[in-house]
Amino acid sequence: MNNMFPIQSKTAQQIWNNFDRELIHKLKLLPEEERTDIRLEILSHLYESTMDGASEETSTEDVSLINAIEKLGSPEEYIEPLIADILIYQKASKGHPVAILQGLKSSAKKGFFHTLATLILGMGYFWVIMIFIMSVMHIINPEIGIWYHDTGAISLSFEAQPNATQWQPEWFSLIGIFVSCLAYWGLSKVLSFFIAKLK
Repeated sequence: MNNMFPIQSKTAQQIWNNFDRELIHKLKLLPEEERTDIRLEILSHLYESTMDGASEETSTEDVSLINAIEKLGSPEEYIEPLIADILIYQKASKGHPVAILQGLKSSAKKGFFHTLATLILGMGYFWVIMIFIMSVMHIINPEIGIWYHDTGAISLSFEAQPNATQWQPEWFSLIGIFVSCLAYWGLSKVLSFFIAKLK
């Protein structure tokens, strides 16, 4: 038995060990450091709750532990969403597209501010991907790019525009690919910050 959580009763020790084994199993997907932190936090909360209940004259240690586990709830209710959030955060910060979509979806569920942030980030990803695609296509078709019109308007176009001057036709592909990759990385970092704030 771990000295940090001294349980006296043999029955309570067996219940505690079973709970701890299940907890370790549920947390196995996480990196070791986070797994240890979460496990100790849950066990600490469980131990305090058990000791509070055991201080009552009518309650034994094993009954108090069972009541504390019931109060804590099913591990699926509090561990699985936590693991999912941590894994999404890790993958989104590395730029994984599926994790980014899951992060945007998770952010949108949290209220007006997060919905607005999701909308802005979603539009950011849309334009980044659009510019990346256009930059790659520009290599094959040099007419694709950014065009300045005589009226002062600017447009992204897949073909040459009348009465317009193309912006950086020789360098558009290189600049577009570099800037879109950099922006994608930056948006992923901003999204991972929002996901971390939602935990």
